[in-house]
Amino acid sequence: MRILKVIEVINQGGFGIIEKVICDDGNEYARKTFCPSSQFLSDKQLCDKLKARFIREVKTQKLLPKEYFIPIIYEDLESDNPWFLMPIAEDVYSNEIINSKAENRNPEGLGDILNSLEFIHSKGLVHRDLKPQNILKHEGIWKLADFGLISQDKEILSQTITTSNNAYGTVHYCAPEQTTEFRRVTPLADIYSFGAILHDIFTDGNRVPYSQLTANGEIGVIIEKCTKHKKEDRFINIATLRNKLLYVLSKQPILKSTVDNQWFEDFKNTQFWDVDKFESFVFFLKRNNALHYSFFYEINLEVIDNLFKIDKELFDEFCLMYFEWVCQTNYQFDYCDVIIGYILDIYNKTSDLEVKAKAAVTSAELAKSHNRWYVMRHVVKMSNKEINDDLAFRIVIEIDSKSRNKGNFQRCVEGINLNVTSYHDMIADLFN
Repeated sequence: MRILKVIEVINQGGFGIIEKVICDDGNEYARKTFCPSSQFLSDKQLCDKLKARFIREVKTQKLLPKEYFIPIIYEDLESDNPWFLMPIAEDVYSNEIINSKAENRNPEGLGDILNSLEFIHSKGLVHRDLKPQNILKHEGIWKLADFGLISQDKEILSQTITTSNNAYGTVHYCAPEQTTEFRRVTPLADIYSFGAILHDIFTDGNRVPYSQLTANGEIGVIIEKCTKHKKEDRFINIATLRNKLLYVLSKQPILKSTVDNQWFEDFKNTQFWDVDKFESFVFFLKRNNALHYSFFYEINLEVIDNLFKIDKELFDEFCLMYFEWVCQTNYQFDYCDVIIGYILDIYNKTSDLEVKAKAAVTSAELAKSHNRWYVMRHVVKMSNKEINDDLAFRIVIEIDSKSRNKGNFQRCVEGINLNVTSYHDMIADLFN
């Protein structure tokens, strides 16, 4: 692909420049070129290391799915100053933070960022330069860019940490261990950086680099946990962080009545319940649909596990009510990413085919109504060719029970660039 014209400079750092260009295919792209500043040019050995790091970044980013990362359209890694092309971003996350504050709302995209981090961590990778400027909006989804720009090389890192605003990292987002553990940076460093981004969102953003951060209210507890100085004290993984964060951000006032206060207190201690207590609670929920939000919103993996151990039949009955609530409720932010985790846990625990089938159908409704490809992937897992014929038959019955269910399943495969043949053959036959 040939560059016809440079339209403007989008950004420039210590080691590279990003420009808007127009190419011979008639489209505009963002071109990133390796271009070390004058302060580094005198050190040829260092520049060679930086160039090799740039090339490796490009090759790595090309392997990552576009659902998580800004895709690379074209690259030239053989030239003296290697470069690559990306789509023009629709927005940058620093703008979303500013706009959300001006509009007195929580920012979009936190779930997208967490999903992207969880993916690269699952592959044994660490971003190492997570900051708002490296989070770009593409095709309506917030995605990560500039993968792996903070080097594990001590010589490179010693240069990067002395400049606070260049393409290789910003000290206000770096975890403390990134200044010392040159070859052993773990995913916990990305969790620290995410906490720093939360600090930008929920405070004025002023802070001392490498320190533990906080804010007012419950979100302050999340930020403190993310940014503990000792990495072992932070959230152990993205899944744990997601559950806590999206729960806090999605909370709505819980309506309690004086009569039912005891149930709200008891629900905090399900580990002490017996069968009689569980049965009474299920009966109570059936008589008080208006209070379902107050209880179901407090569900977590521990509660699910406690109830499952008490009685399997009551557990299944409880879960069916929960699924009905999920389909009838709107959630703020990306809380559906948390809910799908709970549904999947129920799906894996229960042996009841009705509950498993309704878990799949509920997940499809959740995915379609919130347009979340993260949820769509789980729908396919619950309904793929590996499930047994009895479950597939039961899912078919559930899909046929409501006209919109078929469209939900269709949307799930389309949303993640698959087709209906990814489902079990009995389910796929519904679309023929």
